[in-house]
Amino acid sequence: MNPYDELYRQFDMSDRPYGLSRDYLLWRTAKLKRPWGKFIDHDGTILDLGGGFGVLLQFLPDIVDKNNYYNLDVSLEMLKYCPQNPLLAAGEAIPFRDNSFDYVASSDVLEHVNDKLEVLKECYRVLKPNGMLFLSTPRTKWFEDFRKSPFVVFMFFDWLLKRFHARASPLVDPAGVKDEPSDEAWLRQTLEGLAFKVNTQYRADNHVAWGNGGQSAFWRWFADRFIDANKYGHCTVVVCTK
Repeated sequence: MNPYDELYRQFDMSDRPYGLSRDYLLWRTAKLKRPWGKFIDHDGTILDLGGGFGVLLQFLPDIVDKNNYYNLDVSLEMLKYCPQNPLLAAGEAIPFRDNSFDYVASSDVLEHVNDKLEVLKECYRVLKPNGMLFLSTPRTKWFEDFRKSPFVVFMFFDWLLKRFHARASPLVDPAGVKDEPSDEAWLRQTLEGLAFKVNTQYRADNHVAWGNGGQSAFWRWFADRFIDANKYGHCTVVVCTK
């Protein structure tokens, strides 16, 4: 059985996607995905690699032809929520010919794949010449940076929540579910080694280091005003050109 199908069956994705409130999810994903829209032309073909239920669609400019959007995901359970061109496949073997897409987007996916390098090679292969890759993934030193910051107090709340979660929540990660952040320098060097031109790399997603407990409107307000994503952002974001 696909471990990601098993994982996502534990959530009501239409009501609380990934076990999160919809407002909180959109607040976080907007920080990663919305800036990419300014690069996308009306007629550009878009592959959303690991696109889940197609949340990227909500952040594409109105001028973009949504018929050119394709959502590839390894989980059939997830794809049944996607309204636009869902495709069941793994990122290590994208079922399209070379030079097929103007844009490949992948957000919060690389940490879950079996072979990061092979996925990045496939992204390069299916992009047209001068096509763009938009990539975000958790970075390895996020917690270390928080420990050195004034926000270290949130680590205590995170510890308490994890203890409570372990005792009270029936949700479990099935065997085979991976979650491996990437080193920022490694990611840039790997992309450049594949002949990508890295246009920009930065940090984003300034949610508090408090597990899923910081979902309230107050904590979103707090994070936006006091937590600098350039220093404490959970993810590294890379925009590249082939």
